[in-house]
Amino acid sequence: MSSYYSDQEFTGIDYTQQPLDKGEYDNCTFGECNFESLHLSNRTFLECTFINCNLTNVKFGGTSLNQVLFDGCKLLGADFSVCNIFMLGLRFRESVLNLSNFTALPLKKTTFIDCPMAEVDFTEADLSEARFDKCILTKTNFENSKLLRADFRTAIDYTINPTQTILKGALFSNHNLAGLLRSSGIIIK
Repeated sequence: MSSYYSDQEFTGIDYTQQPLDKGEYDNCTFGECNFESLHLSNRTFLECTFINCNLTNVKFGGTSLNQVLFDGCKLLGADFSVCNIFMLGLRFRESVLNLSNFTALPLKKTTFIDCPMAEVDFTEADLSEARFDKCILTKTNFENSKLLRADFRTAIDYTINPTQTILKGALFSNHNLAGLLRSSGIIIK
């Protein structure tokens, strides 16, 4: 039987020691909780906030994440690609997303603020109007993704192949244009 939680705070809980109930969490806050390597499958998080949580290697198989904020979280290797895409809505602030997977997800208007994102996979994702504000995108893969009107003006260390992505209206700063030419072997000095 599924549980329902609304407007509750969960603080300092190590869910690797006590399981998180299956069910729906509506407008709940999780602070400094440990979810490392857990399967959070088939749970629903509506308008929830995760603050300073460890979600390293978390699996979200069939999980609904609607208007969820990850603030100051560790999400190394988190696999978002298997989330329920219906009403998927994510925001990230000051969270480590290295090695995470967002393959083929609808991520329109998603915000990534001040996030290290090395080797993240956005293959075939729709990142139209997404914002990468002060993000470090080392070896992040955008192959066959939609970046319509996406904002990369303050992002650094990205490599985006313009022949393998849709970039119409995307915003870039003059001093970081090398990331658009690197895949062509062009050297800028």
